[in-house]
Amino acid sequence: MVCVTGDVHQRSYRGTDTPFSPFSEVELATKYAEIAARYGIRITLFVTGKACIEEAERLKQLADMSHCEIGGHTFAAFRDPWSKIYRKILGTPWGREAHQRDDIKKTIESIQSVTGKRISVWRNHSYIHTADTSRLLEAASIQWVSDEVNSTKLSWESLSPTLKSLPINVTPDHEHLLHGKYQYGKTKTSKLEGRVLITDWVEQVQGKVQAITESQGIATILVHPLCMEIADGMKTFENLCKFLQPLQNCWVSQASSS
Repeated sequence: MVCVTGDVHQRSYRGTDTPFSPFSEVELATKYAEIAARYGIRITLFVTGKACIEEAERLKQLADMSHCEIGGHTFAAFRDPWSKIYRKILGTPWGREAHQRDDIKKTIESIQSVTGKRISVWRNHSYIHTADTSRLLEAASIQWVSDEVNSTKLSWESLSPTLKSLPINVTPDHEHLLHGKYQYGKTKTSKLEGRVLITDWVEQVQGKVQAITESQGIATILVHPLCMEIADGMKTFENLCKFLQPLQNCWVSQASSS
């Protein structure tokens, strides 16, 4: 079984990859979803609540695609004032428990107000969580969280009676690809350690997917629409979808029934 996931941030988010595309991440997510649809690939996209506010119509169109599941990805990817303050004072943008609880609630409500759907899956921006995160997600009726990167875990696991974790066990793109500013001549060589060309990355991904599926596990892939666009205009993403087409695939919310 294969689970294809991606993260989508608001138009006003200014990440390291943002300057390299004239399109918003929601616009690129639509292109990404259309490619996946051609090959019968279900996708789970974790979106920020603020993306719903800034591009409501496009986000609703994305959520209305029958093969696309929407999950939460924090409200503003920690670009809000309180998250910035907490990061400086406490070392984590999540700050105090009340701040994290409010962020989760605001994200859920923002997505539901635009899509008309109550989300059940979640991924923290930059995988950042605290000792309170699982309990707060559970209290908010989130059933799945997918923000542990662990290549040794082959399937999902229970965190509590009502909350399950689906680890990202295939090499994520953003941290490992030579793309955007992460290229020779554009940044310090020391910052490029462990990064590979997209051709080598997709070979690694395909090899890992094959090994996990042969072991009857769930290969969970994190592949960002923005990364795929600036790397090569999503050509590699389409080739990856072609590779995945013969394999069974599921949304994050379906992982326990696969």
